[in-house]
Amino acid sequence: MKLAWATKFTCRLGWIGCLLLSALAPAKAGEALPGGFIRLREIAPGIRQDIRYASAFNFTGAAVAGYGRADCVLTQAAGQALIRVEARLGTSGYALKLFDCYRPARAVRAFLAWAQDGKASDFGRIFHPDVAKDMLVARGFIASVSSHSRGSTVDVGLVSRNEPALPTPARGGRCDGPLQERPQEMSLDLGTSFDCFSAKSAGRDPSVGPDAFRHRTILRDAMKAEGFRGYGREWWHFTLANEPFPKTIFDFAIE
Repeated sequence: MKLAWATKFTCRLGWIGCLLLSALAPAKAGEALPGGFIRLREIAPGIRQDIRYASAFNFTGAAVAGYGRADCVLTQAAGQALIRVEARLGTSGYALKLFDCYRPARAVRAFLAWAQDGKASDFGRIFHPDVAKDMLVARGFIASVSSHSRGSTVDVGLVSRNEPALPTPARGGRCDGPLQERPQEMSLDLGTSFDCFSAKSAGRDPSVGPDAFRHRTILRDAMKAEGFRGYGREWWHFTLANEPFPKTIFDFAIE
């Protein structure tokens, strides 16, 4: 598949200047993905997926632009690394659960538009109970540029290897509340649910308790061992250190 490449442009994220290339041609249903990308199901069908932005149960309250289907698309390098993580965790009785992989740039723009639209947040009591919707960008919970759009960043959870698969939640209490009251997405306690805009989502926050801290450490150590680096404010967020497209932002739809 040939991609229509945009001209180069310079962006700023905080004080960091970066040169980005934007791949703007959407991938139509049935078309091949851009070179270097794969669908995780095709090489690792056993890794669990709950691609949250393809559903209505996410902080926006609706399926997000660019997510035409619930499918983990990512670079081949990141996919192979996840297979190694899954195998490593399996020796200790654990497994991965994927919540997001490649994220089209249009989805990032949709997040920004949602945060600034002035409308009440239907799921605010779940995903950002202590932060006003119009403050999510200023507080750094929603960014104008996402590493997910480079194809080698994933949002992952940790589950017991033999636990029954759980469907996408439809409801829940606040994301940083007690385990039994949060959205039921994993049986293991990770301190918060996925995409929780809370200080407790920081990977090394000790206030989440010993069990959650231990599970976070198991996940972080396995990801690091196979070449991923974490993001301090979100225990679920990891980027392949040697990503193949470190300065390229993609915007093809997931179909």
